[in-house]
Amino acid sequence: MWRLQGFDAERFVAEYWQKKPCLLRAALAEFESPISPEELAGLACEEDVHSRLVRQGDDDRSWDLRYGPFDASDFRSLPQSHYTLLVSECEKWLPELTDLLDLFRFVPDWRIDDLMISYAAPQGSVGPHVDEYDVFLLQAQGTRRWAWAESRGDTPRLVEGLELAILENFAADQEQVLQPGDMLYLPPGHAHHGVALEPCMTFSIGFRAPTAASALESFALETERFGRDIARYRDPELETGRHPAELTTREIDEFRRLALALAERSDALWPDAIGKMLSDSAVIGDPDAEQPVYVSDLQGGQWLRHPESRLLYHRADDAIRLYFNGRVLQLPHTDEILALVQRLCDERELAPDLVNACLRHDALETALLELAAHNAIIKSEI
Repeated sequence: MWRLQGFDAERFVAEYWQKKPCLLRAALAEFESPISPEELAGLACEEDVHSRLVRQGDDDRSWDLRYGPFDASDFRSLPQSHYTLLVSECEKWLPELTDLLDLFRFVPDWRIDDLMISYAAPQGSVGPHVDEYDVFLLQAQGTRRWAWAESRGDTPRLVEGLELAILENFAADQEQVLQPGDMLYLPPGHAHHGVALEPCMTFSIGFRAPTAASALESFALETERFGRDIARYRDPELETGRHPAELTTREIDEFRRLALALAERSDALWPDAIGKMLSDSAVIGDPDAEQPVYVSDLQGGQWLRHPESRLLYHRADDAIRLYFNGRVLQLPHTDEILALVQRLCDERELAPDLVNACLRHDALETALLELAAHNAIIKSEI
């Protein structure tokens, strides 16, 4: 089991989180990668795995980006230096890596995005760039030189004509070589550039930062589901004497007023709009097409949370709303049910005592059956 060495979460959040970079030496001094570079390359050859291969040419403006899946010949043709293989969402394919993500649960679960693993040959890099999300960069094998800006930059200028978002001008305030076990935290908007000094692997723990547009889109979808009593456009003071094809400022302002008024008075829709958005995943479950799940199925065998499922909950005065895979279940708000819901959200392997405790409550029994029917929890094949 991994643990962060000498790490004070409260102090880190107070002094660094979304404020300034932080270099953590020997944060995971005894860390050993559970995957080798060869195994990472094999993973990048799988059809459902999101992978990229970045190669640098003869100068800082010459870059090549390819997307997987790859095959063995792609790797045999690579040069000895100046390339990087990146594989996203590795925790979905290597369940033991979820223990690593658990180290960062001082941040809410919905904020944790994924674990990306990169392998870089000597001088391998993805160029100087800016991320619009928080990231922890853990050096897993070999050494890498990181340079970064201490302050958030303005809108950066990018090298034109590239698929990669590489900065036209990069000025670093700090430069350090990271050894295995060292970790660098970077807030959003801080330019950085990592270059492998030898064959190396870096683990990138990234965090979600949904946009306001995403929240509004989810709210609009939730509003459509409950479309009663939603005001429509009215124009009792219809303007005359204007061209019939003109869209006037007055009309636009009225639509804006209607939209803002709807958002302001629809408080009850916001929890589900946000909960469904943040719990949404690629997990597909069709209860009509799948074998039905019964209570006896839940009582037999080992049940696991699907690696792509997110379980979140929201407490209201009269109910607990459990979100999963873009869906919601309403449960009674009692201390016992809340404790069980928290365990459901915490445990990736549902212990038999947890399942049995849930089955003693009709609402939680129904919830488990729904989770199973939609593949939010799945039965272990072992």
